[in-house]
Amino acid sequence: MFHCFRHSFATNQLTEGTDLYIISKMMGHTDIRTTQIYTKVVDPKKEQAADAIKLDLKSDVI
Repeated sequence: MFHCFRHSFATNQLTEGTDLYIISKMMGHTDIRTTQIYTKVVDPKKEQAADAIKLDLKSDVI
């Protein structure tokens, strides 16, 4: 149960844009690579956000 809370905390913080280094320190990780495990969960959400951006690039705009 405690592990689930920590996982949710890290994932939510990353989703909201908290710096990975800050999250690492908050979670007590001595190696930031341990915290980077949580970024794999957030990457698909970043891709969805990027895909949601629609640009109207008309040729008459210079």
